[in-house]
Amino acid sequence: MRLTALTTDHLRVPLARPGRVSLTDPAPAGPTAIDVILVHAETDAGLAGLGFAVVVGPGAATVRTLIDAEVSPLVVGTDPRQPERRFAAAEAHFRGVGFAGLAARAYSAVDVALWDLKAKAAGVPLWELLGAARPAAPFFVSDVAPGGSAADVVKAAKPFLKQGATAVRIAVGGSDVRADADRVREISDGLGEDAAVCVAADGRFDLGTAEALTHFFEDVGVEWFEDPLPATDTIGYAKLAGMAEIPIAVGSMFATRDRFFQTIRDGVIRVVRPDVGRLGGITPVLKVAAVAEAYGVSVSPVRLPEVTVQLACGLPAVTRVDRVDWLADVFPGALRATDGKLVPPAAPGLGLEVAPDVARWRVG
Repeated sequence: MRLTALTTDHLRVPLARPGRVSLTDPAPAGPTAIDVILVHAETDAGLAGLGFAVVVGPGAATVRTLIDAEVSPLVVGTDPRQPERRFAAAEAHFRGVGFAGLAARAYSAVDVALWDLKAKAAGVPLWELLGAARPAAPFFVSDVAPGGSAADVVKAAKPFLKQGATAVRIAVGGSDVRADADRVREISDGLGEDAAVCVAADGRFDLGTAEALTHFFEDVGVEWFEDPLPATDTIGYAKLAGMAEIPIAVGSMFATRDRFFQTIRDGVIRVVRPDVGRLGGITPVLKVAAVAEAYGVSVSPVRLPEVTVQLACGLPAVTRVDRVDWLADVFPGALRATDGKLVPPAAPGLGLEVAPDVARWRVG
């Protein structure tokens, strides 16, 4: 089998719930729309693969150009059933300028398409190809009423809790730390026994503030505190994890798998959060998950549930899916909850179908 063509499409999809990190900050911090770069891969065997990359903020046009001009020549004419070889070639191709960043984001869409094709060629869903660890996966929800009041968050989370969501992930890091802490407590109280709260800070705090918040979150019963410090503060994370009684989760901002390997081997972090798009696709996340499993560390990838449900059902180390509905209208029916867990599509590959009316969001 050979890849004969690679084509791209650029969509700008509005978000149903744009918002802020904190009610105390007047300027919106969250996006009102996301850019989606679709990749369609054709083969001489009649099979077609589908991949995509999500870009929040600037850079989407560059990502598409990189795929068309730089990545496509690397993969067209090759066997799409060899995603590991293609990933190594892509890293080598971009070594001079660095693979991390927009190059990795661009390649991630192609890597997802290659894994889609590999599973389709085998005639099985991707999760079965990856190991079939479980037929359905637990999940939590992110970005429900971002920046809204505690009552808004609890109300927006209720439909997901009825479907089986085990936790609600909320962002903090506004200018008023006390207001952030009070909001987390109010959300936890509002959810009660129905779900836990996971708190994400995207590296916005210093060590002293993070320590104080960690003690507060321990009393509240927060499930984990995610990325409280800048990603480069390895010493700070070691100190924080050493004193914390709740898990410290890291990785949503890590741009290389080596950074994950170092963190996992250090043995102080219990949850890692790789981003399929930021790392360059499914291939590097599989490598992170393999090391995490060896060290008994839990893996919970960042968003992209249309892909990560396959990882959570395929791999023992990937314990839960981070569910958002950003792409619900792009890939209708892709996410389905049964008996309190997310079930991957039954069709071979990723099982994704692009909605027929996506032209309304097309850019250019």
